[in-house]
Amino acid sequence: MKTKKLLTIAALVVIGVYVYYAVNATPMVSDEKYTYLSGLRWYNSYDEGAKVARELNKPIFVYFWTIWCTYCEKMQVEVFPYEPTFEILEKDFVLIAVDMDVNKQDTRRFNVQAPPYELFLTPEGEVITKVPGYVPKEKFYSIIKEVRDFYYDNIQ
Repeated sequence: MKTKKLLTIAALVVIGVYVYYAVNATPMVSDEKYTYLSGLRWYNSYDEGAKVARELNKPIFVYFWTIWCTYCEKMQVEVFPYEPTFEILEKDFVLIAVDMDVNKQDTRRFNVQAPPYELFLTPEGEVITKVPGYVPKEKFYSIIKEVRDFYYDNIQ
């Protein structure tokens, strides 16, 4: 009987330790102002990001995503961390990530129907280009490079 109690207590301790580490090992995806995806910091709302873009005179990249979207995960694991893409996103754009399940206002504002969806805008909110769906890393890199060059060549 004593052995059974000890095994039960040991099992509960192991389960407790596992649950503790599982919960605390999960990376933070969002806080009140930002979403953290692919090692980048993204504004959670269009209004916040657009305000900063106007102040910095930088183009805006709005990424519409959901937690359940497998192609969104591919964008976040394969495309955004691709070093040349990552550098351009971090340096030359104001980033906004719209979780379509949470931020219905911005999803409706831009009439986005399904994730992933990428939208490039001027700081004033004028559309530069739209990219619906998943894009492989090399193609996405060429798109953001082209958008960046177009924007910065024409802001004078």
